[in-house]
Amino acid sequence: MAEKLLKIALVYRSGGDYAPDDVKTLVAQLPATAEIICLTDAPFVMERVTCIPLTCPYRGMRGWWAKIDLFRPDITDDLLYFDLDTVITGDIKKLITTRRDQMVMLTDFYHPQYLMSSVMYIPNSYKARIWNTFWADPQRHVDECTLTSKWGDQGFIRGVIGDCLRWQDVCPNWFVSYKADVVKVGESPFATKRYSKGDGSLPKGARVVIFHGNPRPYESGEPWLPEYLYAAESETS
Repeated sequence: MAEKLLKIALVYRSGGDYAPDDVKTLVAQLPATAEIICLTDAPFVMERVTCIPLTCPYRGMRGWWAKIDLFRPDITDDLLYFDLDTVITGDIKKLITTRRDQMVMLTDFYHPQYLMSSVMYIPNSYKARIWNTFWADPQRHVDECTLTSKWGDQGFIRGVIGDCLRWQDVCPNWFVSYKADVVKVGESPFATKRYSKGDGSLPKGARVVIFHGNPRPYESGEPWLPEYLYAAESETS
């Protein structure tokens, strides 16, 4: 009997840095048999992807707040979520075949005492508390989550649930930050003396690379990137 895979969730909100082509590129990297949904305010047609309209436009809020829709009550599946600037560089079968009773988030690559929401395992049992807390007073949460100690949606989630399992502990060496773990100070314009400790190459064992902020993956020019389908299409059109 085939293993039942976790449902993979993506979020695309129009008007920012991303387009449906970014969804296409990430989907091409995900296991072929996985069920994929995309929560979006601009539904599109794409093989393997079921678009689900966002519950509200999140007007006046930074783009990441649309991720609150991952906790909506009408989607009762446990979910595995990836930001659209995630790059898959190895086998992630373990991620989509393992179910847990706890939420899993990343340890923030710059501030390890905090959580990061670029990749999340979301059990259905966690959703109601996060969803109800946010919508009880959304503007207050948006206004409060502007400091390093409580930043954006990930700071809000941490404020609701406290700590949780970390991907770096669940799957050691799998998750790396492009700016913290890959780029080398003195060689890359994206490296910083404070945070970057890479040698310019992809760390051994890395399977999921997080491109938080700039550059976006396609701007980095790395040889281990997946083929950027829409870039290839634009060159031939």
